[in-house]
Amino acid sequence: MAEQEYLASPPKITTMPPGVPYIVGNEAAERFSYYGMNSILTIFMTKYLLDKMGHLSVMPPAKAEAWYHTFVSALYFLPIFGAILADAVFGKFRVVFWLSIVYCLGHVTLALMGSPVAHAIEPRYLLA
Repeated sequence: MAEQEYLASPPKITTMPPGVPYIVGNEAAERFSYYGMNSILTIFMTKYLLDKMGHLSVMPPAKAEAWYHTFVSALYFLPIFGAILADAVFGKFRVVFWLSIVYCLGHVTLALMGSPVAHAIEPRYLLA
């Protein structure tokens, strides 16, 4: 008889499944990022936004609010795209891994925006 490729029933373990800490950590990081960005985005665009030359170039409140709503809309739409990639193209583990890397690179970019390192790099490369 051929060996089974997939489990027919869950393994009998007495501890938490090994993948749970990664799921919880990823979800916590995602929530922290969302609520952090959600709370400061409009304030940043109306008080601290700089142009390409580094000069203060704030948005009017109505335009900042429109961009905020675009941001929130994208957050609700993009998981559909990620689900299609995960289910039909790459597989869920690869999509979660690589999009988590992209997510972390985005946070590194945000962290570098106000640092001296960022001033040596042209803004178009940081905001690609």
